[in-house]
Amino acid sequence: MGEVSGLYKGVPEALFNLAVIFDMAAQLRGCSMKAAAITTSHVMESICQLPGVATLDWCDRAAACLARIHHPGIVTVAVGQVDARCVMTSLEVAGAAASTTSLNAEWTPPAEAMPRVDLQTLRESLKDGDWIGWAFQPLSNGMVHSDVVRTGGPGIRRPASPLNLRWDPVGASDVLVGAVGLIGPLPGRTLIAEVALIGCSPQEVARYSAVFGAVLPLMGVRYVNAIGPMPADRHSWLTPREETILWKLVAGKKVPQIAAELHRSVYTVHDHVKSLHRKLGATNRGQLVSRALGHLGPLIARADEATMEEPGRPPSANTAPGSARNPRA
Repeated sequence: MGEVSGLYKGVPEALFNLAVIFDMAAQLRGCSMKAAAITTSHVMESICQLPGVATLDWCDRAAACLARIHHPGIVTVAVGQVDARCVMTSLEVAGAAASTTSLNAEWTPPAEAMPRVDLQTLRESLKDGDWIGWAFQPLSNGMVHSDVVRTGGPGIRRPASPLNLRWDPVGASDVLVGAVGLIGPLPGRTLIAEVALIGCSPQEVARYSAVFGAVLPLMGVRYVNAIGPMPADRHSWLTPREETILWKLVAGKKVPQIAAELHRSVYTVHDHVKSLHRKLGATNRGQLVSRALGHLGPLIARADEATMEEPGRPPSANTAPGSARNPRA
């Protein structure tokens, strides 16, 4: 797929989705166009609903969106700096999810078709200094790589790569692998996604691969919109309590009402609201709501902060490149 960096400058998502559909159609080559278009629509809709702010479970939610591509399916999503050897040099955050329902209303696999999986083990399977287990050329801002790796499932002898070690226990026959070069000044900052397919025919794999490649650019857009062009430091991620209060504010509720619902004092809720304004760079309630909905990315607020730095003064610790680490650590 081609360069999509212009989307970060506000191109309407509807036009972006349409372009992606046409690009996907060129890749299908005999696969079911209608089924692929329906699946793509569902997955894109869920990606558009991802939080517009840095929540601790953002990558878990992103993985759940991709898990809608195929059921049963298991997905990992990770973000960090990847070097030319495809080694994760600095992991920001990682998430994992398993599909819960099928998008095909006419067929639902039996319960035993969904393997047991430890999602926390998958989240921790990629660490700093690890080779991701597959290769791609360095990606510039907005560029996408997607491919299918045939793992063959259990019982087939293969080299013990990190990819096989991750997915052999769940019996995956094929793994969709993809990477998106994220917009920003940090070279090699990449969103990595893997979708384990279980029990798929070659035609289904081709269809799911086309859908996967079509939706990845939008996920990269959403991540940068939520977290920013630079890694967020540990103190910038919203706590679960702050997220709860944020969505209640988005719903139009007042602080006293929120305090009563959460059985907390008004002063405690006010402290959380102040923290939200600070973390999201919002100066008023309208900006706070816009950030939560993804209509106002963190770029403006952080750019304003940068202009306030005194000449010759080193940047603060909160904005230093490479200061972000995995918030789950």
